[in-house]
Amino acid sequence: MKFSSDYIESIKKISNLDIEKLEKSFDKEPPVGVRFNQKKLKNFDFNQENIENLLKKYDIFGNFIQIPWCEQGFSTTKDLELGKSVLHEIGLFYLQEPSAMSPVEFLNIEDDDVVLDLCAAPGGKSTQIASKLKNGFLVSNEIVPQRAKILCENVQRLGLDNVIVLNHSPKELEERFENFFDKILVDAPCSGEGMFRKNNDAIAEWTKDTPKSCATRQKEILKSAIKMLKPNGTLVYSTCTFSLEENEEVIKFVLDEYPDMRILPVEHKKYCFENGIDLDNTNRLTNCARLYPYNLNGEGHFFAVLKKIDENETILVDKNSNFKKNKFQANKQKVKIFEDWFCKYSNKKFDNFCLIGDYLYANCPIDIDKLKVVNAGLLLGEFKKDNFVPSLHLARSLSTDDFSNKIELTFEQTKKYLQGLEIETNFKNDWVMLTYKNFPICFGKVVNGKIKNHYPKQLRKSL
Repeated sequence: MKFSSDYIESIKKISNLDIEKLEKSFDKEPPVGVRFNQKKLKNFDFNQENIENLLKKYDIFGNFIQIPWCEQGFSTTKDLELGKSVLHEIGLFYLQEPSAMSPVEFLNIEDDDVVLDLCAAPGGKSTQIASKLKNGFLVSNEIVPQRAKILCENVQRLGLDNVIVLNHSPKELEERFENFFDKILVDAPCSGEGMFRKNNDAIAEWTKDTPKSCATRQKEILKSAIKMLKPNGTLVYSTCTFSLEENEEVIKFVLDEYPDMRILPVEHKKYCFENGIDLDNTNRLTNCARLYPYNLNGEGHFFAVLKKIDENETILVDKNSNFKKNKFQANKQKVKIFEDWFCKYSNKKFDNFCLIGDYLYANCPIDIDKLKVVNAGLLLGEFKKDNFVPSLHLARSLSTDDFSNKIELTFEQTKKYLQGLEIETNFKNDWVMLTYKNFPICFGKVVNGKIKNHYPKQLRKSL
C-alpha cells in the first residue's frame, strides 16, 4: 500500500512512527482477533493450549496466539472464518481487532464499578467491559440509532445481563449523570487511520482536514465525559488513528483545561507500545500509548488513562435521583406472570424489573425516565396479551444448569434452528431451552412434536 502525499505529510510530525515500516505492514494480511466471553467460560484458565483444546471439541482447528494485554484475547488467521461459526452465533466469543482490546484492559474495571461507554457501537469494547463486571453495571451509549440497535444485538447475543443501552448525544447525558460514573471509556469517532489495512472506505474518506474536524468533535465529547466522571474516577480516551491532532493534542487540551485531570503511566515496554509524543516538553504526554501494527499483532491504536483527582474529597455525589424507581417500574401483575412461568423451570431470581411497552426487563438499577432506552438491563421477554414469551437474551444469560427443560441439539439441528426452521422432537408440549454442546442457543416451544422457532428473525442466517 502506498500512502498519499497529504497523508505522509500529516504523519511526518510523529517522531516515533516509522513511515516505511507502516507502509510495509499494510501489505500484510491483517490478523483476526477473537475475544472469548468470560461470562460463558467461567473459571476457565485462558491460555493458548486450553483454547485450542476447547475449540477442537467443536471441530475448530487453528493456531491461537494469546494477546499480551488481554487474557481472553487471541489472534488467529482469516481462513478459519470464525464469524460463520455456530460458536460465534451463540455468543462464545466476539471478533475484535487485537489492538482494540487494549483500552478496556487499562480502564482497570472492578467488580462493582458503574461504568459508561460513551461511544459504544458496534459493541466490542462494551461487551469486553460488561464481561468483567460482577455486581456493577454498564451504561452503553451510541448516538446513531441504527448503530445502537447493532450494539444491543451484540450485548444480547453474548448474554450480558448488566448493560443499559442508550441512544443519546454525550451532551444530552451530561446533566443527568453529573459526577456519576466510576469509570468511563471514550472510544472516540476518529479518522480511522489504524483501519486503513482492513477498510478501504477509511482510506477513501481521509483528507488532510479530517483529523482537525475529528479533534473538534472529540474535545466536545470529552467535556461531557469529564462532567459525568465521579471524583477519583478513571477515564480512558482511545482512537484507532495515529494523528497528533486527534491524540496527544486532545489529551493536552484536557490536561490544560481541567486541572483536576491527571494522566497515569502505562507500562509501554511490557506490551511493545510506543510512548506518546512530548508536544509541550513536560514528559506528561509520553504516558499516552501508541500501538503501531509493525510492532505488534494488531492494526494500530492510541489510548491515554486519565484520572479525576479530588484530593480534598470536597464533592459530595448524590446518586439518588438516578437510582430511584421510575414510571417504567413493572407492575406486580406482569412480574407475577413472568415469575409464575419461570419458577416452573428454575430457582434463579431477578430484581429491578421495569416494563417498556410490552417488554419486561430485569437488572435495571437506574431511573430511565425521559431516556431513549434500547436495552434496559436483561430483556426477559415480551407479553403477548396475557402470555409471556421468553427472549433470546434471557436464554443466553443463563447457564444450562439454570433451566430444567432442555433439549441438546446436534450440529445440523442447531444450524437449522439458527436459520429459523422448526425441528421435530418427541418432547412433551412445553417451553424448552435449546442447547448446543452445553451452551444455550435460544428458547423454543414444543407443539405437537415440533419445536416452534423463536430465534429472532433479524438474526436468522445460514451457517
